[in-house]
Amino acid sequence: MIQNMGVVKFDIFSGSSDELTQNLSQFIAEHETQRNFTELNENNLRNRIWTQLFDTLNNEEYKSTHQLCLSALRLLSRDKTDIDELVTESRIATLLRFAYLDTNLDNENVASNSETVVETLKVLCNLIYNSQQARTLVIQTSSCLSQTVQRLSKQRSELTHEGRLFHLRLLFLVTALCINTRSKVKTELNAEVHLIEMLEETSEQLRNRPQSVLKVNDHAIACEVLKVLFNLYIRAEDEQTEEEKNEKLVSILYELLICETIENQDELISHAVNLLTVVPINSYSTLIPPVQSDNVKLVYHNMDMRAVSTLLKFLNKRLDSETDLTENISPIATVLIRLARAQRLARKYIRLQILPPLKDVMKRPEEGITLRAKLCKQLTNPQTDLRDLVAELIFILCKESVARMVKYTGYGNAAGMFANKGLLGGRQPKTNYSSESEDSDTDEYIKYKEQINPITGCYESPKPNPLEGMSEERKEYEAVQLANLMDKLTREGIVQPCRIGEDGKPKPIEHVLELQNDSK
Repeated sequence: MIQNMGVVKFDIFSGSSDELTQNLSQFIAEHETQRNFTELNENNLRNRIWTQLFDTLNNEEYKSTHQLCLSALRLLSRDKTDIDELVTESRIATLLRFAYLDTNLDNENVASNSETVVETLKVLCNLIYNSQQARTLVIQTSSCLSQTVQRLSKQRSELTHEGRLFHLRLLFLVTALCINTRSKVKTELNAEVHLIEMLEETSEQLRNRPQSVLKVNDHAIACEVLKVLFNLYIRAEDEQTEEEKNEKLVSILYELLICETIENQDELISHAVNLLTVVPINSYSTLIPPVQSDNVKLVYHNMDMRAVSTLLKFLNKRLDSETDLTENISPIATVLIRLARAQRLARKYIRLQILPPLKDVMKRPEEGITLRAKLCKQLTNPQTDLRDLVAELIFILCKESVARMVKYTGYGNAAGMFANKGLLGGRQPKTNYSSESEDSDTDEYIKYKEQINPITGCYESPKPNPLEGMSEERKEYEAVQLANLMDKLTREGIVQPCRIGEDGKPKPIEHVLELQNDSK
């Protein structure tokens, strides 16, 4: 190597294959974990090294070094610096050739050169992720996506674990970052069917194992498949014609939700939940199948609630998140809302877990570590998207009954949702729920019911009447003082008094005396 750049040695490739092998091996060993190569920012070093690597890849005399060249490119392609300038049509063509994703598909070479194929796929994945130019060139190559899908459908048994994993990852990155490819991959290439087949194979393996434990490699593949399917379903418009296929997919998701994994079960559940947010809601019935074994413990009205229980446990964990609350909670809350709307028995079971009959009325609804308490805390979250989603979930579990919502959350916590829906002033929306009552007041609740403050949602000991002992003149004086204070706060823009409009939503007033109209 000709040049010492401080920490790193970079050089024009010269000498024999053995010398090149040694230099590349040293480079890879020293920089395996590096993501930014600031050492290459001067003297056009970056472009020179990329050129040297691709020249070597295209030179058959150095065939023995090709694997190492690809490994070096894998490291260098992590760095976004000038990446679009470094990616050219000829370089992408070279990589597609080494991955056997060009126009000349050679099945035998894919199997015999699996390590080279995988290393090339890793480079392509880095480039697709980091470079718009790479994405454009890859999708312009008509054979790339079709042969990736074909390989996953017809040759997956011949691929190594890493081979399957990185073909899936390439497909995920392309469909995630190039939205216009989704329709082609789903409809023209029929990738959706083949991906569901891959999940079904995993599901069958689970059923044939005594304890339904998902192995590490199967876990990784399942997660990648779920990610690609999410991209393909996110804007699907063919719900009615594919009902059978969708139900089959959800039944597989049920199997994945109730299985045990050797590592990171939450990751698998998270991807399954994300997919359930976009799968047509009319296929949710297979999430709660009829009980077919005496070994099933979580049963409700003869239906298997294991998958629903897994979703609730996942919600409980996500509610404990300290960061990214919206990102962590929104998908699982969305799935539970959809499930509760679609399946009556699921709604009743979820309600029993989140809003069981009230016993402890001494604490505010948002106090404690129960699911109800954790959800009620989010009702006053300044992140409005999350707040509204959680409110919608609780409201559906209450069969969209305003009175029941107030009972379980307190009016103060629910006021924001009531205002958004036009339900202030005791209005009740029309609903399609059965008239059957699901409430059964406990003895504790009945005992303290009259002392429960509907605003806070908890028991409050009797307080002395602040107006007791006041003369009528004094009461009138205090009322005028209060009105003057409210008027001052309004004029200074500190508060904005409102009255309830005809649509049940708050309407700003210009003067506090307008409130008198509502009290007459």
